Amino acid sequence: MQRLSRVKQIYFAAEFLGWFGVGLVLPVSILLLQSRGLDLFEIGLLMGMYSLTIVVLELPTGGLADAIGRKPVTLLSYLFALASSLAFLVSFSMTFFVLSFVLLGVSRALASGALGSWFVDQLLEIDGDIDLQPPLAHANVFVIAGLCLGSLAGGWIPRRFDHLATDSMAVFTPLSMTLVFSIGIKLVNLMLVSLAVKEQRGSASLRPALGQIPSQLSTAFVEIRQNPTIMLVLATTFGGALALMSVETFWQPRFAGWLGSENTHVFGLLMTGAFTVGIIGNLASIPLSKWLKGRHALVAALAQAGGGMAVILLAFQTDSFTAAAFFWLFYLTGGVLGSPVAAIFNREVPSERRSSMQSVMSLAGYAGSFLGSAALGYVAKVNGIGTVWFVSGLILAASAGLFLLIDNRTRVQGTVDPGDHAPVAGG
Repeated sequence: MQRLSRVKQIYFAAEFLGWFGVGLVLPVSILLLQSRGLDLFEIGLLMGMYSLTIVVLELPTGGLADAIGRKPVTLLSYLFALASSLAFLVSFSMTFFVLSFVLLGVSRALASGALGSWFVDQLLEIDGDIDLQPPLAHANVFVIAGLCLGSLAGGWIPRRFDHLATDSMAVFTPLSMTLVFSIGIKLVNLMLVSLAVKEQRGSASLRPALGQIPSQLSTAFVEIRQNPTIMLVLATTFGGALALMSVETFWQPRFAGWLGSENTHVFGLLMTGAFTVGIIGNLASIPLSKWLKGRHALVAALAQAGGGMAVILLAFQTDSFTAAAFFWLFYLTGGVLGSPVAAIFNREVPSERRSSMQSVMSLAGYAGSFLGSAALGYVAKVNGIGTVWFVSGLILAASAGLFLLIDNRTRVQGTVDPGDHAPVAGG
């Protein structure tokens, strides 16, 4: 139990710090891009470049984590994240912004399936029959708490530095100071993981490890083709990421039209509220899963449908008050969704290919994000943000039906979810 507690403390702390650093910039990132002269279409293209970078690198980096170890790949991802923040801080042209977002994409591609796979492996090594859903839900609470508190701080930082220049060519402005603080937090997290995470993997040298990647990926794709549950989860991930990107990219310009872009503390409070309800959703997923007798796919279907309806209703709002309510409802359902999906997916994949498979799942998500960024940015510029949200909400609600297929498949096969300790493929 002492080892289990330490593993959780390390992982939860690393996730909290990592996402706290992200949260510092999140409430004002689009406003910062706009303050440096970018329009909605250009911002959509940047987000598309970020997602495309991940799509290209996701599978190779997932295989790399399986080959040389989760820890070194995680540390490498943190270094790229630092480089991205530094590049963003000094960017004033589209070329340098593209560089920043590509570096961020490399970081995310390296990070996905790395430290999270280490955590799941440690849990299963300690207790092979453990129900993954509760600890994954608790991990998500720390992720969202980091985003929540980071967003709260990020909304207030510009007000504390309102004496700085607001010129579009100044490096240090009230908005860009959020990046400065984010860089400091990322350095702290780099040190934490470097010192605290212990791992048996990683004895292979880089060149042989790179040579193993093609066969690992080929095996991963064979496993996907042979496992309908994984294929359905990947499809729902695609739709969910498209909807999430449409909300995260365009909520700041939409609310700025109602509230004014200078009220950054209000944007921070909006994101803090969103992540607070996300924490509530994560915690609620545990008793909800128990109430539905371990039918995690059914929990996910209800959450996905609710999220779709929230985005559709958000599209029709004409004032900030009611829009905030549906904005928060979307994040509440997202909180409920996360850990049931993770539990389903992780129980379907073997440990030796967990990072590769996690990368495939992330690939599906960022493919949806790329489509959402590249196409919907144009739609937003021509037809408005409301149209973007209506379309993405329909896609999200429709994809809930795929979770019902997973639930039906599980019941037809006569299995239950891992919370009841039944044998599940790959578990």
